[in-house]
Amino acid sequence: MSRWRLVIVTLSLVFILFVISFFGWQKYPKNIFWAAVKPISIGFQYSFGRFPEFFQNLFHLGQIIKQNKDLVGENLELQSKLAQLSEIEYENEILKKELNFAQAEATNTEFIPAAIIGRTTGFLKSMTIDKGEKDGIAKGQAVVSQGFLVGTVKTVRPDNAEITLITDFNSLVPTVLQNSRGTGLLRGGLQGLTVEDIPLNIEIKAGENVVTSGLGGEIPAGLAVGKVVATISHQGEIFQKVTVGSPIDFSRLEVLFVVKK
Repeated sequence: MSRWRLVIVTLSLVFILFVISFFGWQKYPKNIFWAAVKPISIGFQYSFGRFPEFFQNLFHLGQIIKQNKDLVGENLELQSKLAQLSEIEYENEILKKELNFAQAEATNTEFIPAAIIGRTTGFLKSMTIDKGEKDGIAKGQAVVSQGFLVGTVKTVRPDNAEITLITDFNSLVPTVLQNSRGTGLLRGGLQGLTVEDIPLNIEIKAGENVVTSGLGGEIPAGLAVGKVVATISHQGEIFQKVTVGSPIDFSRLEVLFVVKK
């Protein structure tokens, strides 16, 4: 019975396929099938078809990142070299000014060049230089920059020395006003450089040079300090006082010359 059922089902399928083929009906199931699978086909084509492009873009992105990293490194290196060149140029300019002064004074005075390796701030203004006793530095020697007095040697050690700047309140240097010949003591402080204890009978002129007087014997005479800016005098006082302007920017000192005795 089961055998005849299988034969009948087979013959029925053959008859149905013959009818579909004879009348051309096979195109409808075919169209329905392709209509059903077309979106899936397009999706596969869109997704998997772009894989090569995706990996290609990913590779290019990696190259761009590496190139950018290399460019950043090169830029930083160039900035570093530019900073070094600028620093060398600045140091050469300072040394040029100091050298011109040293050459101009070489016939009369011996100078010991020194670099600043430390500094203090506040009321006590001092600096430490890289030259000491073994280099011929001695206590009380004058220290100049670009030909102008900037301080005196306070403490000496074998390899370095401490300089008290003339802008320090405790610094006292005998000076003379070059034109009026009024003598006094140069002092620093919050109000700037001043020369005190100038006799009242001295007629002081604004703009005249202030130089070291050489009194006391420690600091040579004739070292430039600056120029008179203004006279300060009050009724009843027995001395005059002047403010002094120095062309030196004490905050930017880097190279000093110690005047050797």
